[in-house]
Amino acid sequence: MDLVEDLAAVRRRWQEMAGTPVTPVIGVGVLASYTIDPVLPYLGTALHDAGLPASFTTGPYNQIVQQCLDDTSVMAAARPDVLVVAPRFEELGDELLTVVDAAMAAARRWGSFLVLVLPAVPEERVFGHLDDGRAAGTAATAHEVRETIRAELAGRPDAWVVDAEQAVRAAGTGKAHHPAMFRFAKIPYTEPVFAELGAALAGVLRAVHGVTPRVVVVDGESADALGEPLRWLRESGARLVFRQGQEPVSELAEAEGVPAGSAALLRLGAKPAAWRDELVRSGLLDRLPPPETAPRRARREVQKTVSLTDFVAGLNVEVDLRPVGPDSAAKVVEVVSRAKDFTLGTEALDLAQDREVFAVHVRDKFGEYGISGAVGITGEGVVDVFSLSCVVLGKGVEDVVLQQLREKHGDIVFRHRRTAHNQITAGFLADAGARIEEIT
Repeated sequence: MDLVEDLAAVRRRWQEMAGTPVTPVIGVGVLASYTIDPVLPYLGTALHDAGLPASFTTGPYNQIVQQCLDDTSVMAAARPDVLVVAPRFEELGDELLTVVDAAMAAARRWGSFLVLVLPAVPEERVFGHLDDGRAAGTAATAHEVRETIRAELAGRPDAWVVDAEQAVRAAGTGKAHHPAMFRFAKIPYTEPVFAELGAALAGVLRAVHGVTPRVVVVDGESADALGEPLRWLRESGARLVFRQGQEPVSELAEAEGVPAGSAALLRLGAKPAAWRDELVRSGLLDRLPPPETAPRRARREVQKTVSLTDFVAGLNVEVDLRPVGPDSAAKVVEVVSRAKDFTLGTEALDLAQDREVFAVHVRDKFGEYGISGAVGITGEGVVDVFSLSCVVLGKGVEDVVLQQLREKHGDIVFRHRRTAHNQITAGFLADAGARIEEIT
């Protein structure tokens, strides 16, 4: 099979596994500044094959800091064994170090092992062809921040780094990025990048939580013939099995009581040096080094973790409600139809009905988000449309919209229907003391 078919096969396996209940061994929480869900099939199947079936909790898009600082967040409720945090320069810029501080603080509170996905260097350069030679250029700034983050986590017994740059390089920089999917669904990378990233994350988690023994199947050799390679293999902690026939490695692994993913085959005639390279690439014998042996680098002065209130205030969010006109109608209808997490559950936006409809325009220090939501008020003064795009959640936008509605319309009523996704809206309205008309 070619690469496309291989990746498709993994995704099919993941779908099949979802229909087969398995008791998870570890809980994994995933937070990212982009839509990271495509990594789950590759990470999930790799962990399953290593004898570490996992349950996953994925936080909302681009809300890493908010999820880490808010003790009522989705991730705080999950308290995962492993917290994977994957920021990108493109979304967070100079907030990256704040992300690291917030993630470390959250992992300590929740007792989670933190895996920080070191962001890849952005493809676009601020200064074009002259960027590489500038101290303030994109490349120089990105490398400095990357190494600061690496130094921040070096030697910690409760954290590790996985480098997204390696995944991008493995896929090939020309084939790694997916601009169309990013515009449509905030998915910046192609499937090969997510596959590489999933494999790297699984390798770390296997080293952290892998309590099953590793088996090396030696093809056709005897112990006496191996000599030095045999000593090296035994010192690595591997269990050796000598295969005389053509038994499948998976069957030999099963006979030894280990998952198939915890066994590797070394073929007759391979040079010992090649064996070592092959095993290193497989990650089968990976072990995290003791903390005291980790490289020591100059560490930045760690700032006190910013509060959630201070973080949101520092975003300099601006919200503007504008009446919907012919030029914005189509976009508003699209935003309302796609909103899932922050809605009233009653949205069926018909602009011809007797209601006022406002488009929610949002911008912050990172840029202009355009139309990011909508509010509809009936002639009886009932709000039956209140939708916000996930890209602006966690920025305090809902608070500003509610305040503006109250200033203009007074003590309004919100018509709300509970769905599988919109609990966040009900909680927000209740906390704000809003009048709610529950419907079924």
